[in-house]
Amino acid sequence: MSFIFKLLLAIALLFLAVSAHALSDEATPDTTPPEEPAKFVLIPTKPGLHLVLNGGLTYGGDTIATGVYSNGNTTKIKAGALEQVGVGGLYQFENEPLALMLSINYHLDYAIGSNGDLTFSRFPIEALAYYTGKDRFRIGGGMRFVNSPEYSGLTDKITFDNTTGIVAEIGYHIAQQGWLNFRFVSEKYQPKTYTSGGSSYSVAGAAPINGSHLGVNFTYEF
Repeated sequence: MSFIFKLLLAIALLFLAVSAHALSDEATPDTTPPEEPAKFVLIPTKPGLHLVLNGGLTYGGDTIATGVYSNGNTTKIKAGALEQVGVGGLYQFENEPLALMLSINYHLDYAIGSNGDLTFSRFPIEALAYYTGKDRFRIGGGMRFVNSPEYSGLTDKITFDNTTGIVAEIGYHIAQQGWLNFRFVSEKYQPKTYTSGGSSYSVAGAAPINGSHLGVNFTYEF
């Protein structure tokens, strides 16, 4: 028993000694300010000429045709839909909050079936100007010159006159070289010819088709 008592007494004394030494040390406060997390800063578009790629979705306009699938489902080909891709150039002025963009685009609405496709295709050339003096935003608009608009169905085809539209757009700088754009386009299509069964007819007197639409796209600048 004496050995165990002495061992416990020795452990208790050692514990008291360590505790006293820890209390005698003065804690030195850490006055080093915490490091702030690194911030990602978007750099505005550099002055000069840039290659740009566009791609996005649109919706709106009158219905040109309605397709019916064998299961009873239907789909509509609309004059303001659906996908648009393009390539062009953008020039950012050095001393002015102004940028100009010219692009060539392909705009297509379509429905795919096992026995054929329905498509409405056109080739818009867009000339736009942007005010770029607002942080992370740009506001612009311009003209849209639509070439070779054509609807193609299973047994029929409609061609339209080339037309001119008006574009209004607001963009948000979401990546160093990328812009997310929201747009509205106002345009109309005048039917020109209708082809069915190998015969073509002039439909120049038909009412114009509204192709106005809303859209969202992404622009990447090189």
